[in-house]
Amino acid sequence: MTLSSHRKHKIYIAATMGYGLGPEDPEEVSYYEQIMKEMKKERANWNLGIARSD
Repeated sequence: MTLSSHRKHKIYIAATMGYGLGPEDPEEVSYYEQIMKEMKKERANWNLGIARSD
């Protein structure tokens, strides 16, 4: 069974706010980990401040 868009949104909100997941559904955990991995990658490449043009 695939995740509904409503459930995906709830998992996304939980991931961005730093909350954990309650249920042990493998699909939900997989989607949660995918979001967390993407956020970690974006955070590592995030430039703080204004880029210099020198």
